[in-house]
Amino acid sequence: MSVHGRTSRRGGFTLVELLAVVVIMGIIAASVIPTISHAGEARRGVARDEVVRMLEYARSRAGATGEPCGVGFDTGDPVVTLVTLTDGGVVSIIDPVTGVSKDADLGALFDGVSVSAFENGDGKTAAGVVWFDYLAAPHVRDSDGVFDAWFDRDATVTLSSGATIVVYKHSGVIEAP
Repeated sequence: MSVHGRTSRRGGFTLVELLAVVVIMGIIAASVIPTISHAGEARRGVARDEVVRMLEYARSRAGATGEPCGVGFDTGDPVVTLVTLTDGGVVSIIDPVTGVSKDADLGALFDGVSVSAFENGDGKTAAGVVWFDYLAAPHVRDSDGVFDAWFDRDATVTLSSGATIVVYKHSGVIEAP
């Protein structure tokens, strides 16, 4: 008690109050950190889905227009390109709304994801195009767009995130197991 009959209390926190704050912050941290790590995994999964979407678009467009359409891959470049044939040869597909080519820069869109391995349906690796015809059948064309051969094996695209996309040789079905 003080000289004047009042008790004085110093400003501050008690040990119980500090422990309560530490426990609450620990609970928050424990719930946020796994969410942050799952965001990276989800982003890499979206990169796989983008490649699948582009392959399905090419397959559908070839069936709808009757013109060969494909998706170009190169292990040295993170850009995946939608292509078609014109009288001038192989050209990128241009979006009629934006006026730009319908490419996907996987590295920029998905935090450094790129094509780490590519094997076309003819056994060639590193770079090439998965082409589809009006029946959605996958095939190989040369660099000028001239028909080369039907797939003699399934085409596979492997991303640096570990995801693999398969285009089956007989049906053209696209799967990302």
